[in-house]
Amino acid sequence: MKLHRRDWLGGTGGGLLALGMGEAPGSGPIPPFDAHNRLTITDLKVTPIALPDPPLLAASGCHGPYFLRNIIELRTDSGTVGLGETVGGERVTAGLEKARAIVVGQSVLSYRRLASRLQALGMGVYAGIELACLDAIGRAMGRPICELIGGPVRDSVEFAAYLFYRYAADHPVVLADPHLADSRGKGDRALDSWGEVRTPEAMAAMAAGFRDRWGFRTFKLKGGVLPPKVERDSLFALAERLGPGAKLRIDPNARWKKDTAIRIGNEIARLPMEYYEDPVSGQPAMAEVRKATGLKMSTNMCVTKFTDIRGAMRTEPIDVLLVDHHYFGGFAGCQALGPLAKGVGWTLSQHSNSHAGITMAAMVHLAASIPELTLASDTHYPWLVPGSDIIEGQALKIENGAIRVPTGPGLGIALDPDRLARAHATYKKCGMRRRDDRTLMRRIEPGWTGELL
Repeated sequence: MKLHRRDWLGGTGGGLLALGMGEAPGSGPIPPFDAHNRLTITDLKVTPIALPDPPLLAASGCHGPYFLRNIIELRTDSGTVGLGETVGGERVTAGLEKARAIVVGQSVLSYRRLASRLQALGMGVYAGIELACLDAIGRAMGRPICELIGGPVRDSVEFAAYLFYRYAADHPVVLADPHLADSRGKGDRALDSWGEVRTPEAMAAMAAGFRDRWGFRTFKLKGGVLPPKVERDSLFALAERLGPGAKLRIDPNARWKKDTAIRIGNEIARLPMEYYEDPVSGQPAMAEVRKATGLKMSTNMCVTKFTDIRGAMRTEPIDVLLVDHHYFGGFAGCQALGPLAKGVGWTLSQHSNSHAGITMAAMVHLAASIPELTLASDTHYPWLVPGSDIIEGQALKIENGAIRVPTGPGLGIALDPDRLARAHATYKKCGMRRRDDRTLMRRIEPGWTGELL
């Protein structure tokens, strides 16, 4: 039987019962909220998963064949279960396992009190547990997360098309990867049908496809992959193909030399550039490029924690900060950035890495609760292979480039235990335990070094 890309999970085999077949957390009746119930945590369950990843290219190399996440289920004495999703990899998994001794016996209402001990295990550990606590509180109260934290200030959240250069999903080297643990193949058995995208023309065609399918109005090109002049030409091709009204961004992930960044920045300045993200490394170099080009600069690399802000106020390297609850101190940290950004004249957006539907819902709730987060957020969600998400039902719907804020309790989504079991079975079978873009890239391009361009 052939495996269609919309049903790729059938190839993992044997994983359906790996985690049990109970009712999906959050899918049953909502228990009434009892003001005297502390919602004490009785168990923390951590499930590492691997989800299929097409061969997307970045300065770090080539994605694939899977990306890793950790899924958290916090059970409480009331029967409420809170869901969390955080960054993958065995180090984070180990940190979450250690966190069990910290959180069991505590109330989900007290997650801020536990923050320092959890953050000592890793910011991703704290972010995942904080999200699960918020979800549990929302489910117990019957209210969406964004209403618990002062929002929403908007009913829908805009996202940007995240455009990657890439190889075809059925590239022979990709299909020969030793970590491959499903039955993907060529043609209809490939993960997707976007094909290879390594020219300006192909990039413009893919962008038009993203616009037609999801209605995006903002388009971010992941650069630092091809020669800078090719990426410059890709931006011009995007502007021509997408027409008036389309906003453009480029993110070379600090792979460009300062002279390159200034030259390309001056050449693209006449395009409808919303911002220029991390073309170079470090705050001083970013500030020089900003001054030399006059472009608005953004980052998720030179300001990633609160202690970076003092230097940024001195060097003035950016105009836009991309927040991420996985490393900026969870929802609480990202919300604190709102008035701070307003005070220093920054605008906010959201950073993204490969993720599933729990994180997608979290990003929507967070963006809906921060008034200063007015630019379209990044998201990898359109790259998630259809049928591979771990939430019940259909994937969260992107229409006109935006997702409406879920109105159900907590995150407003429920976990699908069968899909979670399959993703966990894939994790165990594939053997990947950390992200490694360099190895696959060197298999495809043996001479690749990742040096500055």
